[in-house]
Amino acid sequence: MAWRIGVDTGGTFTDVVAVDETTGRRYVRKTSSTPDDPARAFTQGIVELLAEVGVGAGNVSFISHGTTVATNAILESRYARLGLIVTRGYREMLEVGRQTVPGEFGDITWWLKPPRVVPLELVREVAGRLNFKGEEYAPLDEDAVRAAAREFEAMGIGAIAVSFLHSYRNPAHERRARELILEVHPECFVSVSSDLIREYREYERTLSTCLNSGLMPLVTRYLGSLQERVGQAGIEARLYVMKSSGGIIRASEMAPQPIAAVLSGPAAGIVTACYYGKAAGHPDLITIDIGGTSTDICLVDHATPNMLTEGRIDVYDIKAPMIDMHTVGAGGGSIAWLAAGRSLRVGPQSAGAQPGPVCYSRGGTAPALTDAHIVLGRISPYLLGGSITLDAAAARRAIEEHIARPLGIGVEDAAMGILDLATNNIAQGINVVSVKRGRDPRDYALMAFGGAGGLNACLVAESLGIGTVIAPPSPGVTSAEGLLATNVRSDRVITDVQREDALDVPRLVREFTSVYAQVLDDLAREGFSGTETAVGGFADMRYAGQAYEVRVPMHVRGTALDEAAIREAMKAFHRAHDDRFGYEYEGRQPVEIVNIGATGYGLFPPLVTAREERRDCAWSTARKALRRGVFRGAGEVELPIYERSLAPVGVDVDGPCVIEQYDATLVVEPGWRAVLDGGGQIILTHRHREV
Repeated sequence: MAWRIGVDTGGTFTDVVAVDETTGRRYVRKTSSTPDDPARAFTQGIVELLAEVGVGAGNVSFISHGTTVATNAILESRYARLGLIVTRGYREMLEVGRQTVPGEFGDITWWLKPPRVVPLELVREVAGRLNFKGEEYAPLDEDAVRAAAREFEAMGIGAIAVSFLHSYRNPAHERRARELILEVHPECFVSVSSDLIREYREYERTLSTCLNSGLMPLVTRYLGSLQERVGQAGIEARLYVMKSSGGIIRASEMAPQPIAAVLSGPAAGIVTACYYGKAAGHPDLITIDIGGTSTDICLVDHATPNMLTEGRIDVYDIKAPMIDMHTVGAGGGSIAWLAAGRSLRVGPQSAGAQPGPVCYSRGGTAPALTDAHIVLGRISPYLLGGSITLDAAAARRAIEEHIARPLGIGVEDAAMGILDLATNNIAQGINVVSVKRGRDPRDYALMAFGGAGGLNACLVAESLGIGTVIAPPSPGVTSAEGLLATNVRSDRVITDVQREDALDVPRLVREFTSVYAQVLDDLAREGFSGTETAVGGFADMRYAGQAYEVRVPMHVRGTALDEAAIREAMKAFHRAHDDRFGYEYEGRQPVEIVNIGATGYGLFPPLVTAREERRDCAWSTARKALRRGVFRGAGEVELPIYERSLAPVGVDVDGPCVIEQYDATLVVEPGWRAVLDGGGQIILTHRHREV
């Protein structure tokens, strides 16, 4: 009997899911995260779950991990002090950056450039130059590279980034520079841009390489600690880490490229959401993953999330494949406060895991969204099956002191105001990925997960006119579950800007052959070959004159690219551009290919899914309590509390009610109806919007 384990480390809880590969039975456990040492909660959660289920460590065949270590290090500027080596004349590359100013109107009166990842005094220039074709114009000054490495070593700098002009076309100078650096500074962590990103745009490529170098010491130590502790627990299974692109990679392969894991945990949740949405007959989804500190939002068309070639983490533009997500500062730990003493706000500040909301009794004094939920009776005075007791009276006192009394309103009204603001913040975030991109959210179902997803789901859907909400079987550990449902992934890309009226098809074919072979090599190192792999092609295209691209798949025949496939992809680009931006210029503006690449998957055997057994009973048999609840429009009601594990399949229940389980709570608002389907999902529909 073999078991797969997924572990997702969040800001408040570390989630563990174990799946029996034979039967498909799933077991979950949540343990408090340990921000001072995330590896401690990781191993503790695994050991506790194995003991609870009665499984020996030797039966574990696979461990996959979603982590926020790299993300938090960027957000908190905790990456290592590092040096940067660049082509002579480009010392101020990070200072110049881009002319783009964030915000709808580019208001430069308030905007400050992001802090430099590498201060100017730690940037060194070396002679040597490639032209835009990747041809050597001037040889690399090897003595200058050695001198820079010695200087950095003397300064105590143990991480160095190398980013030379046009190295995406020819990595020879960068690779030689790495050899020279390690020759004189062998203990140094070195990142070269051509290993991470074979794409143009010098600023984003250099910035991403710098962040990667700065993260390498931290992530290498962290993954090494995980490997060591897993081994001490007697587990010999290979450890994988989730990438921002929705695929996984061996931990040993992740250590040199930690920038690929900046959205590790949230990406795993999207993988699960796509699977369950399709299974429920709703492949078009808007997902909300509400955790302790934030809400991650993603729009999914046809069970496939949109992919980005670059994204933003905090104030930094990261050049790496990642699922298109938008994050808002609204989570269970989001703090309610008064601006200027009279205007209610919720977030983005969060109580996090320590001290947490006031009701956690861990020293928190500022009321949070979770405190509002417990005051309104929407959650029970306990979490995780009773292993964590919540102090409802303390939550009530905090809201009264900090919000209700200063505003001259009742505690319930103050709590409802907190809930309304959090709902509005999430709804505005959904508008960013839908309305602002020409999508009508009413055409989508809302998939709600994360520990707090079910608490706000109906209210968010109602505010946007969405008529269907889906709660997956284990909402609180959906990201951890997604770690078990994905495959090893490799992305390789080469920049080669060509217009459609002057295509060099033989060169594109050679470049695709190269990236295809690189992907197969990557998968072979991971232990996959032959029928265990799947490889597809893509191209990033734009209209001539544009500064952004749209990724379009290329249908490769066998392993070879031909002109017909390229022309088909260009036709598809017009449709994709129209779908994304609402217009297209087919026949009026030439198309440019910017990048050509390949994505490969190492395929694991699919997991068996355990179906819900039909229970010939009514919801009354699942009712475990009644308590006071407060709802807008309904006032104070007697609120039935149901146990999800005892719920009947295929039988409707009307709100208001609460459906509880070990890892999450689902609030069915007045006007909503819920039913448990055979796949274990709860489908909620608004009675006035049923179709």
